[in-house]
Amino acid sequence: MKTVPEPNAELLSAEDVHEDVESLGALLEQRRTEQQAYEILNRPNIREMLKQLVARGICRSEEEAIERALKTLLTAVTP
Repeated sequence: MKTVPEPNAELLSAEDVHEDVESLGALLEQRRTEQQAYEILNRPNIREMLKQLVARGICRSEEEAIERALKTLLTAVTP
């Protein structure tokens, strides 16, 4: 069944629509980034390296290993 909007119903402004589109775009980008990270971290060789770093006591957790690796890489490539 179709419903007809009320004649005096408040419509979204162009600014409201723009903000909604911006929010949805940001959310989709975040979701894509999370999916990429998941796919990378789920690779068997990456999982094994993270486990080794924790097992050897080099890092306390996989999260710490990832953070330290990124900081090391950034330091190595920064002029």
